[in-house]
Amino acid sequence: MRINYKKELEDAARTMILVHSPQVLIRLIVRMIVRKVNVHHAGILLFDQAKKSYILNVSKGKLGIKIPAGFARIDPESATIRFFTDKSFRSYTNGGALTYDKINGFLRNKNNLKKNKGLEETLLSIRNQMNLFQIQVCVPSYFQEELLGVLMLGKKIKTKTFYQKELDFFVALSHDVAMALRNAQIFDALQNQINHNKRMFFETTKALATTIDAKDHYTHGHTERVTRISLAMAKKLIMDHRIKVDDKFLDDLNIAALLHDIGKIGVPEHILNKNGMLNGEERTCINGHPMIGASILEPIQDLKRVVDGVKHHHERYDGRGYPDGLKGGEISLIASIIAVADTFDAMTTDRPYRPALSKTQAIEEITRGSGLQFHPLAAEIIVELHHEKSL
Repeated sequence: MRINYKKELEDAARTMILVHSPQVLIRLIVRMIVRKVNVHHAGILLFDQAKKSYILNVSKGKLGIKIPAGFARIDPESATIRFFTDKSFRSYTNGGALTYDKINGFLRNKNNLKKNKGLEETLLSIRNQMNLFQIQVCVPSYFQEELLGVLMLGKKIKTKTFYQKELDFFVALSHDVAMALRNAQIFDALQNQINHNKRMFFETTKALATTIDAKDHYTHGHTERVTRISLAMAKKLIMDHRIKVDDKFLDDLNIAALLHDIGKIGVPEHILNKNGMLNGEERTCINGHPMIGASILEPIQDLKRVVDGVKHHHERYDGRGYPDGLKGGEISLIASIIAVADTFDAMTTDRPYRPALSKTQAIEEITRGSGLQFHPLAAEIIVELHHEKSL
């Protein structure tokens, strides 16, 4: 049966962004690989911060062949880990898969061995380790420059050789796994911090927001600015007694503003970072990020207003927004505030398809959109902040 690797990758990505448990996530990935690619066994070495080593957390395959979970524990200084973390070695695979056959090829190439004195010893050590665990392929999983783990694959069941398209699939999958794994790890921490430590919860939320910003090269710092503007708007509304809110309102607004673009984790980077205008299909894809963000956050307890703010920050006051086409008072105040702050920051920063507007020009655009695109009260308050030079 021929495998559509592009479809498998897309299906895996859609599943991964909704999984909040790191253990569940890696079990799903390993199970999928064993079933779809037909390998005898597979596992993922994950870095354990407490034990300062890479541990085989999940292992799938036939009994007697697979490595028992928890059995393999590899020090960061071991040859396999150093090969993927030391840049002088990483250049030989360009961050891609290391196969048993490729190791033998490197060892036969005397020029490579002469250029890097430690290469031969390292490769021999890795080969011995692969023999011990009956491994044919190792695939690194990086988040930025950090090696989160290594996917280890045993022999294929029906054929001896891994095809290049399969190796490419594993490498692409490892990139998505790294992002999803980091996302799952952060959300795992988020749920605990909500229950136990409000301050740590906000710090973790900020770290997650920074992760999203890092994915979109054109909006670096956007989340922080939108959060700052949103809170300034809300505080002025409260101080001027123009709105009446409960004690949790500012906390919910803070979190919603920090996470308003979290759904972009499900948007391919080539669309987010496209140097030019988006076509119709790409625009539809990116317009799906509020729904993705809402679906990611919904399982976290006590965040109903946050979810609503994330889901509806692209709604319009006249009902022509998305994803639900809400109108007027149907749109929450949190979403309405974020919508104005988000638009103001977007207009006053450079984008690949247009230069930034001045703050005065952006305020004029928001004033024109009051009652159409924007909630009149939210538009009014940001105009006042601008006149007070508080933006």
